[in-house]
Amino acid sequence: MNILLINPPLVGIKNDIYGSIPFIPAGITYIASYLQSKGHKVDIADLYGEDPQAIHTFNGKYLIHGLNPEVLKHDFTLRKYDVVGISIHSVAGHSIGKRIIDIIKVEVPSLPVMVGGSHPTVAYKEFLDTGADFVILGEGEETTLDVLNVIQGRKRIEELDGIAYKGDVIPKSKFIDNLDELPFPAVDLIKLENYWNLFYSHGPVNGKYLFIISSRGCPYNCSFCTTPNIWQRNWRYRSAKNVVDEIEARVKRYNVTDFHFQDDGFATNKKRVLEICKELINRKLNIRWKLPAGVKAETLDEETLLWMKKSGFDYISVSPETGSRRVAKLMNKPVDYSHFETVLKTCIKNNITTQACFILGFPGEDEVDIRETRDLIKLYARLGVDEIAIYIMTPLPGASVFKAFNYKEDYESLSFSPVWRIDYGQLSFIRKKLYFTYFFYKIIFHPFKIIRHVKNVFSGRFETKMEMTLYRIFKVYMNRF
Repeated sequence: MNILLINPPLVGIKNDIYGSIPFIPAGITYIASYLQSKGHKVDIADLYGEDPQAIHTFNGKYLIHGLNPEVLKHDFTLRKYDVVGISIHSVAGHSIGKRIIDIIKVEVPSLPVMVGGSHPTVAYKEFLDTGADFVILGEGEETTLDVLNVIQGRKRIEELDGIAYKGDVIPKSKFIDNLDELPFPAVDLIKLENYWNLFYSHGPVNGKYLFIISSRGCPYNCSFCTTPNIWQRNWRYRSAKNVVDEIEARVKRYNVTDFHFQDDGFATNKKRVLEICKELINRKLNIRWKLPAGVKAETLDEETLLWMKKSGFDYISVSPETGSRRVAKLMNKPVDYSHFETVLKTCIKNNITTQACFILGFPGEDEVDIRETRDLIKLYARLGVDEIAIYIMTPLPGASVFKAFNYKEDYESLSFSPVWRIDYGQLSFIRKKLYFTYFFYKIIFHPFKIIRHVKNVFSGRFETKMEMTLYRIFKVYMNRF
């Protein structure tokens, strides 16, 4: 079959300086390569990556970064395709995803439309009501192929796993056990140069970079996260050889030497992490690699970190989330603060750039809890942690804490700046005070790091997300004029 897969543009709220996180799409390129391996012809319409610096207004209060979906009416011959699939990674893509469905169904009413991604998995009803014929729930490769077989009359839809359609919903119960059997993502179907020329992504970049997903799922059950719902705490991993085979293939084809691991639970298996490090060293690939999506600090120890550093590891993001043990318990995320400190000290000692992330405004948090978070931030600043990120709690559909907010606004307002919260002004002020505390202590104890941050921003050689974000905000602002 001839298939078009669509990656929507990024959507953000006007005047939200934090915006949306740009990244090379992983899920849709995995689906593409899997379908290609089964004999199907696949094209990708990457509406963000085709022109990531273009900016348009959408629905009055949102900004689109990338191509306006209206180009699907003119620039893509929809009638030549047998099926269209839309990948919606996050809640921010809700309305734009629905608009894409509308466009397709007006242009070619008979064209089957599939929708997949983490957000449609928990909001499938709205996409079906808009006109989607199928919503893929969770892990998508095998179910997407099964849908094509249904369309071709080779299979009955009732036989599928993890699918929502207008007649029924069949929950996800089966996952791919051997991830090594999957072909590498078809990144050749997107314009990588457009992403590289941005000079910003999820993790700090210095030229060409690519993502690696070495495992899927997460064994933990944090109440603010959607992963336990989507992946059912089912953690599976690729072998070290398979992971490094992909890295080596990218080095040879694209001359990429910077790799961003986007796993939810990268270090869950220590033995595998050490095998990946040793395989990288043995092949003498001389790459840099990062964990910008975060890693559970308790899964790391000094031995592992030293091997990681030796193999080219240079950036880590860890998330204590709060300095309060009480709030950590409310989050269903027990935190070993002593171990966090040990991990951060080991990284700093070995010149691994460090980030610590915090959540402010979790239900039940009080002034005492915030003071404990402030004290932890002081400690990290004195230690020499390179950057912190403080997020005001935004509930995501599919996370167990979502119902506690009784949220009734549009999905796109569930952003990094949840201005709909009654206490947003107060939380925003507290966040500024916490950032001030961090930088105050950092200037006192590590003044040369501040100077280095400034130099990196102006030179474009980013070592932290903070440096890169300042550059991105400036660049996006300039593109609007």
